[in-house]
This record gives sequence, C-alpha cells and structure tokens, in this order.
Amino acid sequence: MKALIEKRAKLMAELDAMEVELETRTAEQADVEKMQTKIAKVKEIDAQIELQKETRNLKNTKEMKVEETNMETRAMLLEGKEVELRDMTKSNVKGEQVQNGTLVTDRAKELGLKDFARIEKFNGNSIVPVQKSKMGKLVKASELTEISKKDVLVEQVDLRPEKYALLTVVSEELMNDASYDVEGLIREEGNQAIDETVESMIATTLNTAEGVVDVNQKASGVIALEDVTNLYFGLNAKYRKNAIFVVNDEHLKGLAGLVGTDGHPILVRDLVNGMQFKLMGRPVVVCEDITDMMFVDMEKAVVCGIGTNAQVKRSDDAFFTTGGVVFRTTVALDCKPAIVKAIAKLKFVG
Repeated sequence: MKALIEKRAKLMAELDAMEVELETRTAEQADVEKMQTKIAKVKEIDAQIELQKETRNLKNTKEMKVEETNMETRAMLLEGKEVELRDMTKSNVKGEQVQNGTLVTDRAKELGLKDFARIEKFNGNSIVPVQKSKMGKLVKASELTEISKKDVLVEQVDLRPEKYALLTVVSEELMNDASYDVEGLIREEGNQAIDETVESMIATTLNTAEGVVDVNQKASGVIALEDVTNLYFGLNAKYRKNAIFVVNDEHLKGLAGLVGTDGHPILVRDLVNGMQFKLMGRPVVVCEDITDMMFVDMEKAVVCGIGTNAQVKRSDDAFFTTGGVVFRTTVALDCKPAIVKAIAKLKFVG
C-alpha cells in the first residue's frame, strides 16, 4: 500500500504543476487528454488502496473472532465448566514440549492399527449396529439353491460405547504462565491418549478373536521365510489385497534377518513413509500389545467405535494439596471383531 500511496502523491503533484502552468496559457486538446489520463490513473490507484484496506479489515475481523472464541473457551475452563472439544480423534500429530515452553509438532509418525481399521463414529450412548459382512458376487439363477452354502451371511456387530477417561494434572505455576497454551496442551494430551487407548483395544480384539485362520510355525525358534510365505497365503485371497502384517518388536527382529530367494532382504523400507516397513509388498505395523504375528485385513476384521466429541472438565480441588489443577477428558469407545476369517495368525511352536 505504501508504494501505491507514493505513486498517487507523485501523480497529484504532476496534476498540480499542470494546473499552475495552464493558468498562464490556454489549454490545448493534448493538455486535456494528458490530465484526463493522470486523473484516471489516480482513480485506479484509489480503488486499489480501498481494496487493500477492506482486505486488511476482513483479516483483522477474522483474527478477532478466533481470539474471542479461544478466550471464551479458556474462560469456561477456568470457571470449571465442561467444554466440548470437537474432532479430538482426527489428529495424527505428536506434541513435544521444548525448553522455551512452546508446543511443536512431530510430523513423522508411524501408521498404527487404527489407521487401517474400520472406524465408526458415535454420537451419543446408543447401540450402533454394524453390518458384519457384505453380500458376495451374483450367481446364475440356477445356482440360487446353493446360496446358503456361500459366505453371504449378514450379521450385526453391536458397538456399545463405554466412557473412557483420562486425568491430566497441570501445575498451578503452568496455569499462571501466560507463555503456555494450556488448552492446546490438553488437546494434544487428549489426542495422544485416545490414539493409544484405541490401539490397545484393537490389539486386544485381535489377540482374543476366535475362529481365526491359524498357521503353524515350521519349527520353534526364529521365524523362517517359509513361515512368512505360509502366513501370507494362509489368508483368503479376497482379504490379502488389503491386508497388513501386524508384529511386535521380537517379530520385527526376526524378520530383519530374512532374505528371499533372490538374496535380498524381505523386510524393506516404505519409500513413501520412511518410518514404515513393507513385507511382501504389504505394510508392516508394529504394536507391542500383539502376541502373535498376524496378516490381517483390518477393515474387514475389526470395527472400532469412537465418540465424535470429547469432553474436558477442570477441577481445582482434586490436587489442591499438591498445587495442581486437573483436567478430565472423556470419550466413548468400543472395539469388536467383525469377520474373523480376515485374520491369519502365525502360531509359534514351543
């Protein structure tokens, strides 16, 4: 805007000079046209300046509204009122506190079980029926009598949301320190806690699922190449195309030393996601709560229910004697097995 104002001032000075000159002589057609051109340029600059002023005002208004919303939320937390923080389950970032007290985000994050599982959103405390499987392909009309023998059962998985809670204790000194964004800190803590809880629930569901495909290990001890091959092909072909390998650290160590028939390692880095591994072309997810190495179509095998909203409430009484302020985060969660035949487990010998 400064450049426009300077340009306008220069044009106005030129117009003033022309007016002084024309006081001593008669204006010609060329003089009139020259003045009209300069006046048009001044009007054009005026329009540009007004547009920039309007844009700046709109920006200031937007920032003021955001600040008003944040201040209102903070005020409600300070008063001990319950605040609804939406989209708590959508965040996929990890917050780390650094020495200067700012909150930074760690962009590199490994994909977890919940990133592959089927997620259903809760909005309340009612039972949510979920179709367990889809109908198969159509068959010839003459084969309709065989329909009962095909895997086309339409069952229901009842997700019954239960409240899960987390208490986050913040010192009074931190609450009184204006350099800390306490609301942002609580949001990050809530996101991480929900993610970790869902991961653990999914792992427990996979570990305890009954009727899965069991693949026996070739021999006790380390994992062999034949074990990985048998696990891969032990899963039905219709589930293999979207399946992932689920392992713990011990399984990962065993896989790291295996080579294929071409002499190359079978466990390779995913070039798209540097923190991730791939095995036989499929993603590998590491989860310490997993007991058996698995090859799973997560979207078909597990259904997770996650509350659409999380509630946060503050209390100054719970940790009064230790000078702390506690925030309680609650969210509705549930996890159930769906199509157990979409789970293949490598059963270790010994």
